[in-house]
Amino acid sequence: MIDETPTGAVPDAPPPPGAPAPPGAPAPERLAPPGPIELHPWAEAGRPRGLDAYFPPGGGDDASPERIADERRLTRLLILMIVLLVAVPTLLTLIAVVGQLLAMRGG
Repeated sequence: MIDETPTGAVPDAPPPPGAPAPPGAPAPERLAPPGPIELHPWAEAGRPRGLDAYFPPGGGDDASPERIADERRLTRLLILMIVLLVAVPTLLTLIAVVGQLLAMRGG
């Protein structure tokens, strides 16, 4: 590659964007405006919420089998925890009531 500038000379810097072109310079190429973007109807529904990506309403996304199995396991665990949170206090209350009844009977 051959340097076309004289020794010690600094090459001209490009003009800042929006500045008028110097006389005799070639006209800048005009870019065509971008065409309309084809959006899926679900993506259009997500636009007001600020979502740029595809958004399937109702959670109907494609879930992997591992994720489905994990969700089922966690659902069973949640149901077990709810049953225990209701059953343990109920059982302890019944034991306390029976203990009070037996204490009154003997006294």
